[in-house]
Amino acid sequence: MMFSSLLGRIRTGLRVAKASFGVLRREYWLLVFPVLYGLAWLAGAIGLVAGIFVALFGASYGLAAVDQVAAVSEGQAETTVTALLVAASVLFMFVATAIATFFSAALVHSVGSLFAGESTSLRDGLAGAWEAKRTILAWGAVGAAVGLVFRALESREGTAAQLARSVAGFAWFAMTFFIVLVIVFQDGGVRESMRNSVGLFRDTWGEAGGTTLGIGLVILPLAALVGGLGIGLPLFALEAPWAVLQYTLVPTLLAIGALLVVHNAATAVAKTALYEYATDGELPPEFDGIDPGQLVTRKRSGSSMTGSTGREPGQI
Repeated sequence: MMFSSLLGRIRTGLRVAKASFGVLRREYWLLVFPVLYGLAWLAGAIGLVAGIFVALFGASYGLAAVDQVAAVSEGQAETTVTALLVAASVLFMFVATAIATFFSAALVHSVGSLFAGESTSLRDGLAGAWEAKRTILAWGAVGAAVGLVFRALESREGTAAQLARSVAGFAWFAMTFFIVLVIVFQDGGVRESMRNSVGLFRDTWGEAGGTTLGIGLVILPLAALVGGLGIGLPLFALEAPWAVLQYTLVPTLLAIGALLVVHNAATAVAKTALYEYATDGELPPEFDGIDPGQLVTRKRSGSSMTGSTGREPGQI
């Protein structure tokens, strides 16, 4: 019985994935949002490395100058370097979280408008995300703080630490699954958005997992196949792999990147559809033919997410 139920959810997840890919095939410009995020993340990573290099060089120069006047112990120098690395890491996590949330918000804003039958564009999506800039920045700060907590947990060893990481990881997944949608479609600060996101996930936890699993079952095997053929096969089958890798490495990485872009965009489309049903009781027209009862169990009396804002899902 449990196996049959699992298969049913997987089939439903695959149908949701098919509908999500259909939306992207028709509105392919939606893929621009995760591409912009990827480019911004890459630029930020390069900036972080350059910033760390400059900061460490400046710190070393400054410590050397101070050492000429007063002795600087090795422990003090190490503490200074560690503090600079921690500060740079926190800054990077804040910027990365804020940028990811911004472009994700722009994407779901556009998807919500499409589901509502409204015309939208890249510019409209970015403008919709900009309206929630304060909450997005606040969420970036929360993400940076939580990132530090996970870093601390990762530095610990033992069964208890591993259990704590697993529990904390699932809790964070539950808290953030609908967070971007709540930020976009509901008025409220970070605390209220987190509370509403958790409430929606609690109502749809099984189906949320099935939805993301369906998309993953399509994209991830393709990414593994592309990576195996373009990188793995030359590495393990040839005595001189670089003779082939010099031609296949970059195209393979670009192909995997394109698949990840599609994965992120399709997941956003599916989440938006799940959000609309969880709050409004109906799936978008693009998901016709999918049995809502197999997708989500809606708590009509307990889930009142739309009541706090006066907006219908899809209305921006």
